[in-house]
Amino acid sequence: MKSLLALLLLLSSQAWAGWTISSYNIRNFDHDHVAGQTNIDELSKTVKTYKSDVMTFIEVVNLDAFKSVIKATLPDHQVAHSTCGGFGKQKLAIVYNSKMFNLIGQIEDMTFSGSTGACGSLRPVFLVTLQEKLTTKKFTFAAVHLKAGGAEAAMQQRWKQYDLLAKLVKQYGSQNLIMMGDFNTTGYNIKDQDFDHFDKLLANGSLKTTSENLGCTSYWEGTLGNGRHQPSILDHIVLKDDLFSEVQSVTVGSHCAKLNCKDATPEELGVSYQTVSDHCPLQVTFK
Repeated sequence: MKSLLALLLLLSSQAWAGWTISSYNIRNFDHDHVAGQTNIDELSKTVKTYKSDVMTFIEVVNLDAFKSVIKATLPDHQVAHSTCGGFGKQKLAIVYNSKMFNLIGQIEDMTFSGSTGACGSLRPVFLVTLQEKLTTKKFTFAAVHLKAGGAEAAMQQRWKQYDLLAKLVKQYGSQNLIMMGDFNTTGYNIKDQDFDHFDKLLANGSLKTTSENLGCTSYWEGTLGNGRHQPSILDHIVLKDDLFSEVQSVTVGSHCAKLNCKDATPEELGVSYQTVSDHCPLQVTFK
């Protein structure tokens, strides 16, 4: 019995050993109405740099072009994606290492989109269940893109989505649920009401965000009015407490790393900010 228990503990630890997961909002790929066409070369370079075993991508408008980028940069990975992208057609994708995982299933929770039976104005939560080939252990990854904006009406909608996330966490109970994406936590840095609602979600669900010690995950025009854009924390990889204890490192890349999350002009933020996304890739490595 002791030998069996030791083996089970070993396999459980191996399931996480050396794993990497990441999340990246690629801003209306591959054409943003303000920033213009996505710089494919820069995006491909970033994807290669932050290559992970499981990767969540947010705001995938052009699926065919996105699949071409993934095929060219990550030939051992497969793409699973939502069919609903809300009013902006911003679909969600989960890209996984097919040498490491088997796809078990995928579903879209349309309640987050504002409709239970059809695609509403917002994005669903896209859930993909993968089975680790080495241990046969299953993990469900939830790609999240919540309501954007810091206005009261937008926050009210997002708080309802926080409540839906709380229900989702309860629904999956003891299963290995990992939520990744753009939670649009506009008040995270300044610790306002939005932060309080998000923090309540984490506390009540025995959850932690890997962004808790980061300076930023994205930039926006801000309120300075001097041409300098400001950092914010919108992106999260949310884990249950037991999985969080297995985290070895958390990294944020692109212009967030380049500017060390300090106020900066668009020119200082550079090509990744101007021609790919206002967000930065967020990567977690497990022990």
